[in-house]
Amino acid sequence: MSPRGRSISPKPLQDADVDMENGGSDDKKCKVVVINGLSRNVVQAHLQSIFAFYGDIVKIDLPLFLKSGQNRGKAALEFADAAAAQKAASHMNGGQLDGLVMKVELSDLPIRARSRS
Repeated sequence: MSPRGRSISPKPLQDADVDMENGGSDDKKCKVVVINGLSRNVVQAHLQSIFAFYGDIVKIDLPLFLKSGQNRGKAALEFADAAAAQKAASHMNGGQLDGLVMKVELSDLPIRARSRS
């Protein structure tokens, strides 16, 4: 064994170290759902028809490649209320669309405005 000895392992977290009250409170205000892992065949109408089941959708941002016009595999949906966004994220995370598994998360960032260029 080396003369320096062994490093000290970090201590495991205790229940008192984790603030469970404030950890999930930000998710209740989030109205934007970010979807990753979409196939290239998905269009806005697909997302509208699937996610409208959970509530009214205000905006859909589906970035496209300029040359091909296909989506980039991700999208952002803004719901009218935070409860609908929470329900959509919890139910659709890990679900399949067009044979691919989606990763659905809540985001407190607003949906980007369309660029004019």
